[in-house]
Amino acid sequence: MSQQALVLERFGTPLVPQTRPIPKPKQHQILLKIIAVGLNPHDQKIRDYGIIITPEHLPYITGNDIAGVVEDVGSDVTAWKRGDRVFAQADAGTPDGGGAQQYAVVPADLVAPIPESMSFDEAATLPTVAMASFVALFHPSGLGLPAPYSKESESFGYQQRSLVVIGGGSNCGKLAVQLARLVGFGKIITIAAKTPEKEAELKELGATHVLDRRAEDVVEQCRAVVGDGLLYALDTVNNGPMAHTLGVSLLSASEKGTLATLLPGDVHVDESKIGHKAAGYEVRFTRGSAHLHRELGQQFWKHLPGWLEAGKIRPLRYRIISHLDEKAVNEALDGYRDGGSITKVNIHPHESH
Repeated sequence: MSQQALVLERFGTPLVPQTRPIPKPKQHQILLKIIAVGLNPHDQKIRDYGIIITPEHLPYITGNDIAGVVEDVGSDVTAWKRGDRVFAQADAGTPDGGGAQQYAVVPADLVAPIPESMSFDEAATLPTVAMASFVALFHPSGLGLPAPYSKESESFGYQQRSLVVIGGGSNCGKLAVQLARLVGFGKIITIAAKTPEKEAELKELGATHVLDRRAEDVVEQCRAVVGDGLLYALDTVNNGPMAHTLGVSLLSASEKGTLATLLPGDVHVDESKIGHKAAGYEVRFTRGSAHLHRELGQQFWKHLPGWLEAGKIRPLRYRIISHLDEKAVNEALDGYRDGGSITKVNIHPHESH
């Protein structure tokens, strides 16, 4: 049995169509018939210059946000059966796990049921951006905060604490804001390209303050809100020669604060612009993968459906590419590269031309 896929054969080249076998699930895996798979900006970075992955991963199948129907299960899987509607973060370490194809295998313990009220497309907007923000906030490689289901979160005093999300208007930023509201941060400050519509949206998602990243006094505006008490900042869009300077400059001058980032690379901080940091500071890059952080990933997938059903987490806006149209998919990735719309792009692999 064969299927259609879009494959990256070499970094810096477009995805190309390919026919490949439908994989068989191993004992702890399930095979999904993919109804919708979501693209993210890092898919463009992988295609163009191999961010996160290495040449031994080639040929590579992109697309990490999978929503579909269980087609088959491995011999040890009892929690899922054929026909279940589920969503997952693709295990893209091997071609059989990538999302830009008609069928893929995923670990059975890193999957969740799609709530009845949600469509496959809505579900496919969430896995990577939600997991990335979840890891950045609650894993020790990020800010290391108490997770919302933990006993520690009850006594942590979230209501007296502040979080700054730089890039709050990005898809990861929107999920970080919602997760910050979920655990009860007293002040959730977002820094974004502010418009009346974006400010209204971010406040609806949970932001208490929305600051314009283009304002010359954005640091002063933020300090007017948080004072010298900011210990936690998350930058979802850091780039450029002074990528981390803004986030670090907002951290407390008297206590050690931490900036978590979602993009790998060297730390770029202009020490002349951050002010005195008596206790120092830390910048941490974290990988938003359920597969790398399995214990946290299991808890994430266990609790996410309930948060969705309760309206505490909301899916993102999306547009659809019908079938595995290599021209349209490569153009969508080009749009991420060129700074176009951040609207999520979902592919429907089983739709015909």
